[in-house]
Amino acid sequence: MNKGPIIVIVEEACLSRNVLVKALRTWGFDCAVAESEEAAWSALKAAAAPRIVLADWHADFLDCEEFFGRLRSDGSLRDAFVMGGVPRGAVGAIRRCITAGADDYVSRPYDLDDVRLRLHNASKIMGLSPREPVFTEK
Repeated sequence: MNKGPIIVIVEEACLSRNVLVKALRTWGFDCAVAESEEAAWSALKAAAAPRIVLADWHADFLDCEEFFGRLRSDGSLRDAFVMGGVPRGAVGAIRRCITAGADDYVSRPYDLDDVRLRLHNASKIMGLSPREPVFTEK
């Protein structure tokens, strides 16, 4: 049985990140948080595959275009699924995010249903079999 992905969140400290981390843990994901580019690289290198990277496209400490390119050129991290956290309504941000090497994006502020669906689909794309449906009927 495959172990689920480890999610490395690259984002500054903020309430929405705290809510996201709490939701991820509730959904059964392991996650690491990085508040600097160096911490992100350390977390990515330390995490066993499979890995999902969720990077805030507009983090003050990170040039995502350069970061995604560097990540894609590192042979040990090529299997990582990369998502950019793109601000809603930012003109051209989705296109730049995907062009820079992201596999997908999620809008910020986070809609937790959207995040959950995208992570479920990322797991399937990575060849993992999610144990449960993305949403359960209530």
